[in-house]
Amino acid sequence: MADFYFDIDQSGVATITWDCPDKFMNLMSWEGFNELDTFMNQAISDPTVKGIVLASGKDTFTGGMDLKVLGAMKQNSSTDLDVFNGVMTIHRILRNIELAGGDPKNGKAGKPVAIALNGTSVGIGYEIAISTHRIICADNPKANIGLPEILVGIFPGGGGTTRLARRLGILAAAPFILKGKTPKPKDALDAGLVDEVVPPEQLISRAKEWVLNATPEDIIKPWDKKGFKIPGGSPYDRQGFLSFAGASALISGETQCLYPAAQAAISTIYEGMMLPFDQAIRNEAKWFAK
Repeated sequence: MADFYFDIDQSGVATITWDCPDKFMNLMSWEGFNELDTFMNQAISDPTVKGIVLASGKDTFTGGMDLKVLGAMKQNSSTDLDVFNGVMTIHRILRNIELAGGDPKNGKAGKPVAIALNGTSVGIGYEIAISTHRIICADNPKANIGLPEILVGIFPGGGGTTRLARRLGILAAAPFILKGKTPKPKDALDAGLVDEVVPPEQLISRAKEWVLNATPEDIIKPWDKKGFKIPGGSPYDRQGFLSFAGASALISGETQCLYPAAQAAISTIYEGMMLPFDQAIRNEAKWFAK
């Protein structure tokens, strides 16, 4: 049975709905990734589709990646290269969402993609969200948003580390990448993790409204635009160095340098900040595979 479903309404908005059968919460699997990628490509290639909305058919969005999938990937991979290639498959799928048929190097925007988070969206769910062009969240006090991977001994390796550090800056992103904080929707909005918080009954209609009115400026990500500068500076300029040093000291002091995942995340951020985006996500995959 399928995990994702596809629909196009009369206004030309394609909705890709995540609704894993026989589960109370959506959990991502390899089959799910393939379905999501197939539907994204279908929407991108269909000239009648004006925009794309990702949504959930359950009361919440997702609890993240099925840990059995992660365990199997590590167990069944004979080398770090095998793990790297698996992670890069995820990066390709999420980069396809981000570009949505566009070519930012030539200033061409793709189709607008919004995500409608009706409830908790953590781990790969937030990594999918941050690859879209607009993160719209329901005002649901039971929901949590973010990247808690560090709490289970890994770091966000599906693009979350690279994208969030570029979205917020090093110091602002540190509590979410390095400490696994998952705030409620309004706090997530204040922190910059999401773009809007709306009443639950308006969630889907607002997401559709946004994609129908999005401009090319809305669609091309900041890190794909010429002249992009990381908020708060990069590690190689004075302000960015101070931010990075502060974030590094924060986590090193709390973990006593005994948590390899935290150290790998710090290395991913530091090295990635000095690379173009596509090279940075390869670097993230490299560190995740170690």
